[in-house]
Amino acid sequence: MEEEKSPSLFENLLPESESILDEPALLELFTTRVEELMRDDLDLLLSSLYRLDVEEYKIQDALRSADLPPARGIAKLIIDRQKEKIRTRKEYGTGKKGEWEGL
Repeated sequence: MEEEKSPSLFENLLPESESILDEPALLELFTTRVEELMRDDLDLLLSSLYRLDVEEYKIQDALRSADLPPARGIAKLIIDRQKEKIRTRKEYGTGKKGEWEGL
């Protein structure tokens, strides 16, 4: 029996080409995906944010912000958290592979 794969936050999100996306392009892609999940599968979005270790108070702030649309604020939190993890791993030498796998 095959194991059923759980849905992924970023499944089929990135283009199939080998091109490298800059941060503004990633922000646009993530914003679109977060909007979809806010509308269609809020539980998946929230569990993914938990697994990415995005702090709850920051999520609440993004949802209440008058400065940015909620989906854009959450997309920015995702990118910022991943950048923070990269900096920490470089500083302390804990290079986990496959950080984005399974999301």
